[in-house]
Amino acid sequence: MKRKIVMVILGIICLAYACLTMITVSLQFGNAFFLTLGTMLISEGLIHEKLGNSGKRWMNGIWMISGVLVLILISFMINAANTHISASQDQGTTVIVLGAKINADQPSLILERRLQAALDYANENPECTVIVTGGQGNGEDYAESTIMKNWLVENGLETNRILEENQARNTGENLKYSLKLLRQNNLSENVVIVTDSFHQLRASILAKQLGIEQISAVNSKTPVLLIPMYTVREWFGLVKALVLQK
Repeated sequence: MKRKIVMVILGIICLAYACLTMITVSLQFGNAFFLTLGTMLISEGLIHEKLGNSGKRWMNGIWMISGVLVLILISFMINAANTHISASQDQGTTVIVLGAKINADQPSLILERRLQAALDYANENPECTVIVTGGQGNGEDYAESTIMKNWLVENGLETNRILEENQARNTGENLKYSLKLLRQNNLSENVVIVTDSFHQLRASILAKQLGIEQISAVNSKTPVLLIPMYTVREWFGLVKALVLQK
């Protein structure tokens, strides 16, 4: 009975979280996952005693293996988000700001948070160069990089410190084309990647596949409520990064 109560409570929490994020953001893979997980937890809690000894062992094994894998993956993501070069190297870095959705001629909230993190870093490290990267996505009127550069200039960053890469359509291309631009301009390959913390592991994997060895993470301030949803979605992005390199 105790297990049943715990599983049902956990399931209700997952369902409530899925509904809350669907209302506040939109229906996405991340909250759909929590919707499915919540349903599975409640269902398993209600039928667990009817499964028999063999069925119970299988379910316990599945939950245990899943939990261990999740903990390992989260530990890798946390490590990537907290990778930093030494303070003495900061002045010679090249900052790559990964694009995200724009709304008309303004950055979306997630992109604005990335830009603010990049601006804060650039102001603290006046010798660094900033590359903004992102092409024109479906339904967008401008290349993301154009809006990103405009925002940085409007908020006080000197134009001559910004390079624009406007062709990339995904994270792999963001880094591939930025690396090409970096080398064309003889910039430092001590690279600072600016994105959300949950995105840093995939970005660092793709960067290393391209031969970038010196990688540091600067994380934008993702709302705490949204971190679980985006983290789950990112797990499947990691599979794509490892298999398709994008």
